[in-house]
Amino acid sequence: MRKATKSDAARNLYQVPDHSLLRILLISGGWDVRRSFNQIGIHAGDCIQVVRRAPFGGPLVIDNQGLRVAIGKQLAEKVRVQLLP
Repeated sequence: MRKATKSDAARNLYQVPDHSLLRILLISGGWDVRRSFNQIGIHAGDCIQVVRRAPFGGPLVIDNQGLRVAIGKQLAEKVRVQLLP
């Protein structure tokens, strides 16, 4: 059995590098946060890709099944993701 490494741990969406394939594990926060993600069609269990990250704490552009959406840093930090191989 192999040991869990730091890269196996869940990270928030803002911590992952560009062009990473991810699975959304959890969207934390209140009702407003979950509503924001529901409106753009992002739910726990979805597979997404980080397209690019704006510099200096700017928004992320993610691809969710062909739909590209920009997500601000504060919202991205509320999403736990798992890197896919």
